[in-house]
Amino acid sequence: MDVKVGETMAAMLPLLKRVVPVITAPPFPENALVVTVDNQVVAIDAEALTPREVALVKALLPQAQSQHPWARFLRGEGLAPTTHPVRMLYFNVDLHNSQATPGAWLDALCSLFASAVTGFFDTASSGVVIEPTENFIASTADLAGILDTLDSDFDSKTRLFIGHPWPVDDELPGLVAAERQLAAAAPQRLATIQQTALATLTRNARQNNPLLQALTAVIAQDAGMQDVITTLYHEQGNLTAAAKALFLHRNTLQYRLEKFEHQTGFNLRQMDDLVLCALLIQA
Repeated sequence: MDVKVGETMAAMLPLLKRVVPVITAPPFPENALVVTVDNQVVAIDAEALTPREVALVKALLPQAQSQHPWARFLRGEGLAPTTHPVRMLYFNVDLHNSQATPGAWLDALCSLFASAVTGFFDTASSGVVIEPTENFIASTADLAGILDTLDSDFDSKTRLFIGHPWPVDDELPGLVAAERQLAAAAPQRLATIQQTALATLTRNARQNNPLLQALTAVIAQDAGMQDVITTLYHEQGNLTAAAKALFLHRNTLQYRLEKFEHQTGFNLRQMDDLVLCALLIQA
């Protein structure tokens, strides 16, 4: 049976007001958490809270959700804030060593972009920045610089997953949900769909398909080749560049590739073989 907070905890609103900033009458701020407490709709000013306080509020009031226009649209509760194409940037931040509130941190993040971006938290530590893509989008190098500046200034630890530019239409919420899944699985500080999609979306097949498991075991016969495969893949099959990155003579690398082909049947000078091997050795 669904039970409202007000029905399970008598007179919780006065207690809540003593702990966090509560707004009792609309209009509510964009990043406020709107909840029903003691049968009354109120908003909690999330930007004034510490990450621990946000987590506590969401644990006590699990229906608390951001009322940012983009958050509402992505939940299917409102109109799209724009008709122009956008790119979503999914962040996860650890502010435990910082004195800043999530709101101050997010404002600083958005201010570091060359274009006008907006964003919101949807958990105590993660959220989305929405970047317009019509005229200019930040490069991967730009975003790495933003993270360096932000984490240095706020003593934070931030991870960012770069989504794909998409038109704003009825399909966008579903695409964002799919990108969120990739973002959650990406361990890198700065990651892209291109870097993570194949490994993440094929993980179940690689773990459960007997053919792929057998091929993975074949590759594992020479454990020292994993670095070679990964480096050669990152260098797009260029033997000279891969040899330099591995601190090997090109002839030595050539010999190791020939030996690996003889042992396993995989010719890493062929892109199909290289891509498959690089995929199979992913965690």
